Amino acid sequence: MTVRSIRRPLIATGLVAAAATLAFTPSASASVPLRAAAQADNAALPTIAVGATGKIEAKGAAAIVPVTVTCSKALEFDVTVKVAQAVGQTMRAGTTVRRVTCAEGTQQVRIAVIPVERPFAAGVAFGVVNASPCDPYCTPIVDERQFNLAL
Repeated sequence: MTVRSIRRPLIATGLVAAAATLAFTPSASASVPLRAAAQADNAALPTIAVGATGKIEAKGAAAIVPVTVTCSKALEFDVTVKVAQAVGQTMRAGTTVRRVTCAEGTQQVRIAVIPVERPFAAGVAFGVVNASPCDPYCTPIVDERQFNLAL
């Protein structure tokens, strides 16, 4: 068997895989008409944001993460909060899913995240918060940023 006889099937397989990936990957502009339609109905999309400073509880057994939620109408949806923190050469992380009722307007919700192995510590952490409030188009909303954990 020669290199040339092996190379042709590999190249053909690679091209087919690339074409399939492109065919099934949604374009970035696919959600633009949905957002425009929601805004045309005066149904502003909810927003969600990680607060600047969270709080350590129970000697690091939990990180209380402030999450700001803004809705143009009353909604109820699940919010997922992920926290990661590097302390020295170790990593601390945890994830929590919580049901949130968002009244019309802006409100702050405190969500407790429990670390998986090691306790959280005072200092810098990274938070990711996401939700799919199932507005008429189930548009996912996400915020990710560095924030501080304080005692």
